Amino acid sequence: MRFLVAQTGARRAYAVPAILEDEGMLEAFYTNIAGNLGLGSLLAPWSSLPFAPHSLSRLANRKVPERIRKKTSTFPLPGVAFGVGKFLGSQDRTASFRRHLRYSDDLGRAMVRKGFGDATHIYSMLGECGPLLAMAKARGLKVVSEVYILLSTERILAEERLLFPDWEPDIPDYAAIRREVGDDDALLRFTDYFICPSEAVRDDLMENFAVRQEQTTVVPYGVGPAWFAVPNEPIPGRILFAGTAELRKGIHYLARAAALLAEGGHHYEFRVAGNVAPSIATREDCRHLRFLGRLPRDQIREEFRRADLFVLPSLAEGSAEAIYEALAAGLPVVATRSTGSVLRDRQEGRLVPERDAEALAEAIEEIISDRVMRDRMARSGKERAYEFTWERYGERLLTALRSLK
Repeated sequence: MRFLVAQTGARRAYAVPAILEDEGMLEAFYTNIAGNLGLGSLLAPWSSLPFAPHSLSRLANRKVPERIRKKTSTFPLPGVAFGVGKFLGSQDRTASFRRHLRYSDDLGRAMVRKGFGDATHIYSMLGECGPLLAMAKARGLKVVSEVYILLSTERILAEERLLFPDWEPDIPDYAAIRREVGDDDALLRFTDYFICPSEAVRDDLMENFAVRQEQTTVVPYGVGPAWFAVPNEPIPGRILFAGTAELRKGIHYLARAAALLAEGGHHYEFRVAGNVAPSIATREDCRHLRFLGRLPRDQIREEFRRADLFVLPSLAEGSAEAIYEALAAGLPVVATRSTGSVLRDRQEGRLVPERDAEALAEAIEEIISDRVMRDRMARSGKERAYEFTWERYGERLLTALRSLK
């Protein structure tokens, strides 16, 4: 088996191509741009200049591992065209989404021109670079796609915005735009096997998109060793949410749960670490939440160190890495099944139904008020996290890929 891996960005620090290279299974790695290769290596040093755009800082941190550099090809020109179009074109969401679709197609066509070498399989991320997948299928290669978020996410959010119309701005009909440009089902049409980070993602594919179970395999993500070294010294009653404060992450249900607890005389401290729009941060509904904004890595570790409980009531994820980090740091967790978590109910914390602020509030109060149970869950969580290190992720991924027929 020889894999050509195609992805945009540095998802999980280029873990997939690196794992395959270590096993002698990587034919080539194609990505849009990297901070230590080609045009990216020329642009990245400018990130240290005053007033440099944040995109350059992100680029500087995208470093392809040394052991796969010789097999890596970057394709910056489609990105240049995308940037020019973004600068000169309309800034509304519909126009922006069309540009992203065109960019993905242009990137895929550039990859096709580069060729497939001796690859027998393509590994893609959520159907990115569609023309590459289409040509791979035409040439008889097997296509493996990692589905890193519930494929039903757009539908779930559309329903949620109808229920909470004034929380977030209206968004375009993304499915209709995909149909308009002929890119509405590329992922499902060309993929032979789906790598799912959680049972929630696999169930969604099977129940809502007619994917057969034998086409799927579950490979949970992992957590880095630094998180096990975070000493949990909790402030009782301090509750941490880490991630973008948005409907998809269930911030509105957390706000309601906090209000219910306050009404019941439980004045816990709710801290929200992550990006937040002013329209959410200033809402009266969120008056019991303290928004910290996006924090640097050392500060977010300090938040985990002092938290009593980690909460994530998401409506749609793949497998939220923040929960792996919380478990490794010794935090009990309250989450929904849609987070794709490896959390087991009443062992490392509580699993509660989506869209249920009352159940969320009850689970929070139960754990914080019972200190013996809270500490038992914290210990169980750290033990559980050792089963899901990045090393174990690599082992599981290779086992899954070798099982493909």
